[in-house]
Amino acid sequence: MTLSGSHIHRASINLSAIRDNAAVLVRRAGSRVVVADLRADAYGHGVTAVTAAAVDGGVFVRDIDFTASTGRDAEFISAGEALYGLCADRELRPAMRVSALVVGTKTIDAGESVSYGYTWTAPSRTNLALVGIGYAEGLDRIASNVGSLRLGGAPRRIVGRVAMNALVLDLGQDSALIGDEAVVFGDPSGEDPAVWDWASSLRRPSAEIVSVFGSHLPRVYR
Repeated sequence: MTLSGSHIHRASINLSAIRDNAAVLVRRAGSRVVVADLRADAYGHGVTAVTAAAVDGGVFVRDIDFTASTGRDAEFISAGEALYGLCADRELRPAMRVSALVVGTKTIDAGESVSYGYTWTAPSRTNLALVGIGYAEGLDRIASNVGSLRLGGAPRRIVGRVAMNALVLDLGQDSALIGDEAVVFGDPSGEDPAVWDWASSLRRPSAEIVSVFGSHLPRVYR
């Protein structure tokens, strides 16, 4: 199997989640006008696509004449993290899913080390997966030996330093195939890890995480 380009890693944006989140926020706002926070290219989700989806859900954008549109000197509230589903709320869905593919596999023996600087050494014989995403794609190097990606139905810890375009996952006695998908975060209502859990493990705000990934990865809309 040949893997190249944007097929290796991507940020998948669920526009229906944006639209549904907007509708929830509008309902909760009552008489107040909900205004979309579109900073940083809509938190890395893409301002053009997000604007259309948010407006469909009943949210306004900042460049609209609110008085003319609403017909009153209305009270405004900003829809930021909630619009993108970046908080643990049962009515809101995360809109961004970050994933990458396995590009190589290897088995190493106890005492062998991986990645630059050999910051991790295998305590026993173990299987590894090389995944095609790194700090050039927005995955913070602080995740080295700390963060986990979901692969093969289970969380797999990053071992060794995150490299420019790749990272290594420890599979233990499990195995993986080239082309298998590893998920950084997505919609936890399924089996994906939550963005707030990833952010917490790195001690970073969820808004920062999605904004950085969204500005570095190819975006696919659904």
